[in-house]
Amino acid sequence: MLQNIEAVVIQVWRKHPELTNYAVMRAYEAALTLYKAEARQHTAKPVSLTGLDASVYEAVKVVCDWRLGRAGPPNALNEDPISLEDMVSCLSRLRKSVEHWTKQGGRQGYLQFIDQFLP
Repeated sequence: MLQNIEAVVIQVWRKHPELTNYAVMRAYEAALTLYKAEARQHTAKPVSLTGLDASVYEAVKVVCDWRLGRAGPPNALNEDPISLEDMVSCLSRLRKSVEHWTKQGGRQGYLQFIDQFLP
């Protein structure tokens, strides 16, 4: 699951090398807010991201929705759906990874770290 999400983040970064960990963090936080609200059966606030933040968020949301058993990306393999609680846990873990690798490697440290593991 984590690799699915990180793969789309890297796709955005490879198209837009100016992308920073900050934009990724904002996208992860927006997705986390959305799925936490859904898990509590509340209506989430509308997302107000722009630019690369919004691009990353939209890519992440497509993968998250697919892994939740909703419509997914074209040509995606069928996967067993995960729960909203598991999705929230995954996004929380990714957010912590961004924080860690930003401290270790600077404003693109997280992106540089995950890039080495993805084709």
